Amino acid sequence: MFRAAIRPLGIFATVSSLILIGLPIAVASSQNASLCGWDSAPGWVQRENAKPGDPNWDRGIPIQYAGDFAGKEAKMHKGGPLRSWLAPSVSASGPEGWFSAPSATCDQNIGLHISGSGVPVTIKVFRMGFYGGAGARLISETTTKPIPHYAVNGPSSPPESLLTTDWPAAWDFNVTDQTPPGQYLIRLGDRNGDSNFVPIMVTNPESKSPVTFISSILTWQAYNEWGGYSLYKGPDRTRGTRAMVVSFNRPYDGDGAGQFRYMEFPIVRLAEKLGIDLNYITDLELNKNVSSLANTKSIVYGGHGEYWTTQMRVALDSAVARGINLISFGGNAGYNRPRLQAKDRQLVMWRGAKNDPNRKNPVLATTRWRSSPVKNPESLLLGAQYVGLGVNGDYTIAHPLRWPFSVMKHPALLRGVVGREVDSPLYAVGPAVEDLAWAEIKLHGQPITAMATYYTNSKNAGVLDIATNGWTCAIDDVCPWNPAHFEQTQMDVRLVTEEILKGLSRGPLGLWRPALIDIPKRDKAPRDLLVG
Repeated sequence: MFRAAIRPLGIFATVSSLILIGLPIAVASSQNASLCGWDSAPGWVQRENAKPGDPNWDRGIPIQYAGDFAGKEAKMHKGGPLRSWLAPSVSASGPEGWFSAPSATCDQNIGLHISGSGVPVTIKVFRMGFYGGAGARLISETTTKPIPHYAVNGPSSPPESLLTTDWPAAWDFNVTDQTPPGQYLIRLGDRNGDSNFVPIMVTNPESKSPVTFISSILTWQAYNEWGGYSLYKGPDRTRGTRAMVVSFNRPYDGDGAGQFRYMEFPIVRLAEKLGIDLNYITDLELNKNVSSLANTKSIVYGGHGEYWTTQMRVALDSAVARGINLISFGGNAGYNRPRLQAKDRQLVMWRGAKNDPNRKNPVLATTRWRSSPVKNPESLLLGAQYVGLGVNGDYTIAHPLRWPFSVMKHPALLRGVVGREVDSPLYAVGPAVEDLAWAEIKLHGQPITAMATYYTNSKNAGVLDIATNGWTCAIDDVCPWNPAHFEQTQMDVRLVTEEILKGLSRGPLGLWRPALIDIPKRDKAPRDLLVG
């Protein structure tokens, strides 16, 4: 089981006009990290990726997309069909599992809870990276004793509708010198059915890597429909039956990997291809660990980091104020403010519903960051904010000769990259920003302008919001809502992403690439276009 060394630490933090006192922040012990003897000297990612990879890590496990009212859409990938859409179920084909904790560091053991079909389960441990293009390295392989199929608990009474499991731990993931920091996918399979993944992150609290990658596991869980309930839909696939509380004590639906494979892996793979040393953490490290960003120069989010707790927002605001860069390679980041409970194993999101007993409590209310009683729009940090979903469009590059778009081979247009959710600075309060790219689109019949933005602050931190969650998945052409990106779009998105990642390793962006302002500071939003 999970053995963590953390201690409570009271803090004083300002969020908009709200003063938060004594939030339960914890500091992870880094004493055990040195016991593993991990290679953590500069260049460790490059040396790790020189090891042989396994190109068969994902064979037979197609990517599945789970999103608000989108279901899981099959698409063609590398000439073959992805797994067909399955209605939300508690008995998908093949063994399934979940970990006692979403991350661990050296000398910790994390229990893997598995439901099978009465036969032994094969467990393959993969570290995700570049590895010469293979995408993953096989760390170990083992086979368990026969594992039965277990029942599901709940759901509880609405509106919470909490569904969970209490499957026993069938195997322990041991973090040793053989499991260096990074994102891992554990592949479960047996002789009776398909295989499924279970994700886990290995972190290094002593990391001095210049770039921190944050895995958005709260967003994965919010959209997780396993068992029929997510924070968006219930068994009848409508918002009216959705859950207000969801549990980490259950597998992820679809391929079991959450949103990692299409919203984060393309960024991770490129960074490791470039040999950029990454500090790997999840939302929960940022939520609990006041020192998780202490040694970094830049923070990177993938394509969909929608759910930020109060502690996360405080940590990010503070980091940028100190001169640390923040990059969102997506849209709809920092939009919702959830709350964690049950020792961080349950995610709560009432969305300001009238039956929320904490609806008017500025500390405990779970609602949009821009809404009452919080009133701290994400645009104040990101420069732009979410305006809606279900759109498609092309990005016109505002200044093709400026970093980072100056590396494009086809500078006029990025076709099909705008969607499925988009941001804009034009309908929000926020700092003065530079227009990097824009798209004229229609949102529920209204003409609007989506826009990627960039600004630098007085401490020379650079904040870049790419403003579409179609960007990250376009790198590898794995956007399930867009069956095929143009090859030139894939190439140019990849080149621009690499240019941004390389720039982040240099420290504060404002020292060598100050923003050139196109959109002035907005102290009052002209209108909030949000309809989603």
